[in-house]
Amino acid sequence: MKFAYADPPYLGYGEKHYGRHHPEALVWDDPKTHRDLINRLSDEWPDGWVLSLHAPSLRTLLPMCPADVRVGAACKGFAQVRPMRVQYAWEPIIWRGGRKAKAPRPDAILRDWIVYGNRPRARTDDGIMGRKPLEFCEWIFDVLGAEAGDILDDLFPGNGSVTAAWHKRISAPPQMAFSPLFAERPGE
Repeated sequence: MKFAYADPPYLGYGEKHYGRHHPEALVWDDPKTHRDLINRLSDEWPDGWVLSLHAPSLRTLLPMCPADVRVGAACKGFAQVRPMRVQYAWEPIIWRGGRKAKAPRPDAILRDWIVYGNRPRARTDDGIMGRKPLEFCEWIFDVLGAEAGDILDDLFPGNGSVTAAWHKRISAPPQMAFSPLFAERPGE
């Protein structure tokens, strides 16, 4: 099976977090760009896909999705303290499809949420905020039912943590997919 994971700059955050290092990220401040991505995911990865987003954009992006998507919650053990009464300590994912499988063993129930420990986000040398921890990556692979022999296209490889986690899971050399954030495809 062929799956995709997309973690684009969150709606409204392209310029704020990525603009200096990736001027192409500014297009992600426009909801139409996210709609185009959702359409691309649905067209090119019919086996399944996962889209990461932030809670404030869920209201905008969910209506752009096909009716058969599901929403999951990635709850963080650490939340950056901001000047607001109730802190954001979770991020939604939207997913579609995945491997059809029987229910797992009762002691290995897969939920549509995860609580994971993480450390505070830090800007990497290339200006990319944060990284998805291994626990999160394993969870999205499980949500899709992805297994060795499948292909996972990481559309926004960023610092490579998702691709590295996939490589670890299937014990095969990582393969990077084309990212709309970059001007050319790898190898061109």
